[in-house]
Amino acid sequence: MTVKTKKHRIKKVFTYLFLFILLVVGLCLTFNSQIESFWLGMRSEQKVNSLTKSEIKKGKAKSGNYNYKAVSAVSAKSIMESEKASHENAIGKIKYPAVGIDLPIYKGLNSETLFLGAGTMKPNQKMGQGNYALASHHMDDPKRLFSPLTKAKKGQLIEISDLSKTYKYKVTSVKNVNEKDVGVVNDVPGKKQVTLITCTKPIPGITERIVVTGELIK
Repeated sequence: MTVKTKKHRIKKVFTYLFLFILLVVGLCLTFNSQIESFWLGMRSEQKVNSLTKSEIKKGKAKSGNYNYKAVSAVSAKSIMESEKASHENAIGKIKYPAVGIDLPIYKGLNSETLFLGAGTMKPNQKMGQGNYALASHHMDDPKRLFSPLTKAKKGQLIEISDLSKTYKYKVTSVKNVNEKDVGVVNDVPGKKQVTLITCTKPIPGITERIVVTGELIK
């Protein structure tokens, strides 16, 4: 057995052990936000570090789910259910160094993938073209998922990559909008943009969204 295989098995055992503990604790207690944050952070970090070109190729070939209404709030149950789901629709990475975002990108928006990274908001989006719109959760922990967007400022840099090419954008707009203002994800003629969206606060049912937009520079 190789060292790599041993490490993989150890990680797998740890994952299942942690899920079992969550299940037992969840029967008696309200899910602890610190444990929740640790788990989501660990899983998204594992995913972004292990992502390969072959996996991205498979992810691009899959169809995404764009049923926004089906996205559920973060909870112990929903996180455990996400572990049962396939995460083979990863299609890239997003890095926003100034605020500390480093996450995998998934095709579509569903509860499972949004617990691990950012999801594309429109079918047939292509990096470096049109308005590449991404969304993710706003957590109690200000360091997780898209929570750091509260620190977004004009002039900061955002990178998205499919491991074959990296696209760099400069932030040109940071604003709050109503959830019904869906036009913020539309393509703008003559512009190549990236748009990042999350709730303004980690409160279920909140109707305001943070919208960060950048324009392609490289």
